[in-house]
Amino acid sequence: MMPFLLFQPSHAARIGRWALLVPLLALLGGPVACGDDPDEPRPDGGSQTVDAGTDIDAGTDIDAGTDAGTEADAGTDAGTVACTPSGWVDTPPDLSVIQDPSLDLKVRLQAIPGLTVTEERTSGVPVGYRFFVMKYNQPADHAHPECQRFEQVVTLLHKADTSPMVLYTSGYNVSTGVGRSEPQQLLTANQLSVEHRFFRSSTPSPADWSHLTIRQSADDFHRLTQALKSIYTGKWVSTGGSKGGETVVFFRRFHPDDVDATVAYVAPIAKRNDERFVTFQDGVGGDAQAACRERLWAFQREVLSRRENMLKLLKDYAVDQNATYSQLGFELALEHGAIETYFAFWQYDVASRCVQNIPDTTATDQQLFDAMDRQVGMNSFADEGLKNYAAYYHQAATELGWPQPYDKHLGALIHFPDTDTGEVYSPPGIPFVFRPQAMPDVQDWVSTQGQRLMFIYGSHDPWTAAAYTLGNAQDSYLYSVAGGNHGSRISQLPAAQQAEAKATLNRWMGLSPALKRAPKYVPSEEPPVFGPHVPPRLREASRN
Repeated sequence: MMPFLLFQPSHAARIGRWALLVPLLALLGGPVACGDDPDEPRPDGGSQTVDAGTDIDAGTDIDAGTDAGTEADAGTDAGTVACTPSGWVDTPPDLSVIQDPSLDLKVRLQAIPGLTVTEERTSGVPVGYRFFVMKYNQPADHAHPECQRFEQVVTLLHKADTSPMVLYTSGYNVSTGVGRSEPQQLLTANQLSVEHRFFRSSTPSPADWSHLTIRQSADDFHRLTQALKSIYTGKWVSTGGSKGGETVVFFRRFHPDDVDATVAYVAPIAKRNDERFVTFQDGVGGDAQAACRERLWAFQREVLSRRENMLKLLKDYAVDQNATYSQLGFELALEHGAIETYFAFWQYDVASRCVQNIPDTTATDQQLFDAMDRQVGMNSFADEGLKNYAAYYHQAATELGWPQPYDKHLGALIHFPDTDTGEVYSPPGIPFVFRPQAMPDVQDWVSTQGQRLMFIYGSHDPWTAAAYTLGNAQDSYLYSVAGGNHGSRISQLPAAQQAEAKATLNRWMGLSPALKRAPKYVPSEEPPVFGPHVPPRLREASRN
């Protein structure tokens, strides 16, 4: 972890000194929320350098050494229940209002306890739909709903009570503009879009980060789904891309019957420091893309060979962007930018633009820096960029895992090896411990109990290195878009597979498998892209 990193020769010494400060910071400044006992810190709660193989990391209950469905895994307080009551009282829903189709939809929504509703009448709402921006009152800790609460932001694109409902999440923020996921478009369905807990305004205050777990998030979706099902009586399908795809699979693992099916796009199931990503990146694209891989490696070497010049450009960039780099520092931000350019190119770009978008080694310093910025957004390594995705980095460091850094091929040009990790990016001063069984538990559920799951991947997307395995999942499918990146969709599959996937989705939703006039998918109508290293060209549309 790098908040207090002093750029001296010994990496091990730097990390060791930093780790000694974290427990003290946690004790001095950590917020106390429902269920916390400040005199009883969680086991190893202040350590951010614990190896996954040590006894304390894998053998304690809070580390998920027990079954992943236990309370300790769910982010609860391992037995302490003292809290300041929120004053929230659950009231039974008035079903005579909620389920009365003769009443206006807004009136029915407002009758759902804990739901606040605003209807937005904008030009972007498709004909025949209504659009609402809402907030739903949720417990910070579902094991203690009488304690701290927060408002989770959701949006609703409504077509009809009995039409299919698409439950969508990016796994990050939610846009308050109208965005239509591919399943929503293919089904001409309703869509409920959900912001993940601890992102933007959907964050408890004060924030107890021990409540940011996949189980607590799944319980958020469970409460919301159950509340809205009193109106939406048709079939439900959950969907999302990348972290959103992960999130909806986690939801199914803990509440498998809340929705009828799941379509997860480019969803990884990673390990801590996952070495599969290194192997994937070594040969991404096979022989056909050998020249592009070589060009990218040469680009990385050239950037790092001009370190001093690049550092000057980064500092000028910081002034121009009014950005600070106190958490990582300029040296580490530059190095990680060069490393991540390779990953980001295969994640978001296409091989046919390799020569166009990656300059050769004779380029000027500014041309090299600008290309790196176009691929990863150098402000994503700045303090504000890290803060915007602090919740993701914390989840990576506690449950989601992360790719092993792909930097060995750069040799001595790397001054800070093995630091491009979830632990380093995790928010400073927030204690965590990695739960090594969280992801294997989800994969095991998919392989042994999963039903009606569809996974879409891109063959060039590095996150495909950690693709799910179907195993014995029933009525489930996995497709790969040849040459596809992190934006791979059903509509990019070969015609036969595309038709099969669409027919399966219709069947799951109780619709005719072959409509005479099948709805058309329009990529530009998708929700905006969120993520920690989304290129600036894709990030612009996300600012709503």
